[in-house]
Formats: sequence, structure tokens, C-alpha cells
Amino acid sequence: MTLKTLWGHSENAVNIHIWVAICTYLIIAKVKHALRSELSIYEILQILSISVFDKTNLQELLTEYNTNQNIKEQRNLFSD
Repeated sequence: MTLKTLWGHSENAVNIHIWVAICTYLIIAKVKHALRSELSIYEILQILSISVFDKTNLQELLTEYNTNQNIKEQRNLFSD
């Protein structure tokens, strides 16, 4: 995970920002482990960032994403 911008420039603000990033990473890693997901932590973060206000169960959300990915990877019947 990359820290792109800081919320503040004081020592305390930087420390808080780093600890929030670490906690977020650990929570997502725990979710990945608990759900036995094959998705990367980055992919899970991306899914959660676009569905932050969605009240869908995490397991359903990540399973639905995998299903949609498998559909997209199927060969196009109309291509050469």
C-alpha cells in the first residue's frame, strides 16, 4: 500500500496517517484470510472503494466479482 498524500505535515499527523494505513491493510488481510479469497489485497481494496455505501455482504461482493471476472475472461465468439 502506498501513502500518496498526507492529511497533515506535523509529526502527529504523519504518525496517525501511517497507523491508519497499517490498520486498514491488516483488516483487509484478515478479511482475505477469513473468506479464503483468491483476490489480492489491492483488488479487495478496489472493490471496497467502489462499493463503500453498498450493503452487500463481503463474501457475496467478492464472490460476485470473481464470477464477473470469469465471464469477462471467456473467449469472444465473434472475434477472428
